[in-house]
Amino acid sequence: MIIGISVIVIACPCALGLATPMATLVGISVAAKRNILFKEAGFLETMAKSDLLALDKTGTITEGRPSVVYEETYEAYDRHLLYALVSTSTHPVAEGIRRYLEKEEQAFTPLTLEKIKTIQAKGIEAQYGDTHLAGGNALMMEGMGISCDDSTEHTLFYFAIDGRKVARFELSDTIREGAKEAIAQIRQMGVRVVMLTGDHETSANRVAQAVGIDEVHAHLLPQDKARFIEEVQEAGHITVMAGDGINDAVALAQSNIAIAMGSGADIAIAVSDVVLMDEQPQSIYDAYRISRRTYRAVKENLGFSLLYNTVAVPLAMAGFVTPLIAALSMSLSSLIVVGNSMRIRMLKFRT
Repeated sequence: MIIGISVIVIACPCALGLATPMATLVGISVAAKRNILFKEAGFLETMAKSDLLALDKTGTITEGRPSVVYEETYEAYDRHLLYALVSTSTHPVAEGIRRYLEKEEQAFTPLTLEKIKTIQAKGIEAQYGDTHLAGGNALMMEGMGISCDDSTEHTLFYFAIDGRKVARFELSDTIREGAKEAIAQIRQMGVRVVMLTGDHETSANRVAQAVGIDEVHAHLLPQDKARFIEEVQEAGHITVMAGDGINDAVALAQSNIAIAMGSGADIAIAVSDVVLMDEQPQSIYDAYRISRRTYRAVKENLGFSLLYNTVAVPLAMAGFVTPLIAALSMSLSSLIVVGNSMRIRMLKFRT
């Protein structure tokens, strides 16, 4: 009876049961204090295994508040029409044009537009009476039969009225502080970093070069981003995608781990697995560190628990362990698992 009681006490899987949930609980807590919200504990393990990070450009690597740096007018036009058109969109480029126009004029006459249509990764179009309005990038203009020159390092926005190109705007966005350092640190972890953007190649390459990204895929539609994610997954990569806009939603849903910026589009946050409340690139690196440290703690806990039971159960069956010693050792094993999990909190972060 004494031997049987000792075996039962030793075999009680307290340490084994605590191994994973205790580590993930501490990991999620540490991440939350760094303004990194993991929606589920299992996402820590998936991110720890990731070997590819795909980044959107506007709003992720950059601030997402582009400002107009140059305007070229091809023919005179009513700026009230342009203001009304860009006011129908929440895209960062459209908002940049709107802010620029508001600086030029104190007030705009409200205009009611009809048949407003947003064309993903291209632009917007609408109808004002018998006048057709269109604003967007070179891809949208070329689709309307309008030739464009996108040989600039800035983001471009064209405005057309009734199929005639009337204005061209160049916008520049500020790269987020610490983006270059964070990307370099992530690459040192053995993670392949790529940029996926709907912007033209010259602008995308300028930003990529500034932050140290070698692989750039530009002129991508939302479905093109998702197709890229699917292709690398089929090649065996576990993929993390970080983005903030509606155009990123499909790719975010396709990725193994989706990271959204806290002020991003609602749909991007809804499909995301991780939300960065402070929107800093450094937080992506911190999320990788926390997830990998947590996953390591889980494996350490499981390894210790299995080793403890492998050694202690045979000793108890042989009669070398009394019920009192069995109870003490079982409690001690649980405390060791808890203590090892708490070591995750010792991770040091850049302030």
